[in-house]
Amino acid sequence: MRIHAALDSLIELEWRVARLYTRFYRRFCDLPAVAGIWWEMALDEHEHVGVLTIVKELADPTGRVADIRHRLRPLQDAINACERAAAKELTLSQALAMAVRLERSELDRLGRETVQAIGGDLPPIPRSAFAPHDAHLERLMRTVRKFGGEDVAREAWDLRPEARLRSRASAGELPVRIGGMSSGQPRKTKGGGRLKER
Repeated sequence: MRIHAALDSLIELEWRVARLYTRFYRRFCDLPAVAGIWWEMALDEHEHVGVLTIVKELADPTGRVADIRHRLRPLQDAINACERAAAKELTLSQALAMAVRLERSELDRLGRETVQAIGGDLPPIPRSAFAPHDAHLERLMRTVRKFGGEDVAREAWDLRPEARLRSRASAGELPVRIGGMSSGQPRKTKGGGRLKER
């Protein structure tokens, strides 16, 4: 797969997630307790777009990387589902459930792996660019526990730093739902573990 095609696909997905979080900020900006988390998450996704865009500018347009299309499809499906749901009247709990689903996807991991595979003469990418941000995830977890309800909180447990460490040691299986609706598809966690419906 051509480097630029892979990067264009990742940029589009990161941009779409950033737009979702911006939409959630606009929708819930009158709730100070949650507005900040949506703003933070939108900024984080825009940072990913920026890093991938710079890498694309520097990368050899004729270069190739491993074909990632089979890994992009589940991400595209998940983002499509979130966008369709977000186009309707949305509760805070549903928005948080979507954020959990997106943060548990392998989008960041795929971006990091692709940038590392390009390598070459690129300057080192800051390790924080696609790494899970512990403080960011902990804040999301606190928000989920407070406003998302029990189902969303159970699904989000592996976003906590200590839980991510445990899940790397033994891949756990958790349900994936949006607003109480089952997604119907197994998903992978950022740590690579399979998620399955219950």
